Amino acid sequence: MAPTASAADRSPKAVGYVCTSKHTTTSGSAKCSDLARFDRYRAKITCIDVRGVKSVFYGPWKGGLSGEWSTRKCPGTAGGAVSIYKAGYQVELF
Repeated sequence: MAPTASAADRSPKAVGYVCTSKHTTTSGSAKCSDLARFDRYRAKITCIDVRGVKSVFYGPWKGGLSGEWSTRKCPGTAGGAVSIYKAGYQVELF
């Protein structure tokens, strides 16, 4: 009698990539490792102005094997009118 496949054998492979994000008062960056060749990532930042209005912006896409930082600056940062609220990343797996 042949063994049957368990639920663990049929489940998709776990994702094992690692991403890091960092920021200054005006820009944010993200870098990921252990992605596949065609996967990609980019920085995702939330900026906040002096009125408390938040806006989301994205850095350029980077290839999964590049190991490069994706960086984006908040627009309108001259004079301290806008700054980083939080920084993170967006990943697309192919």
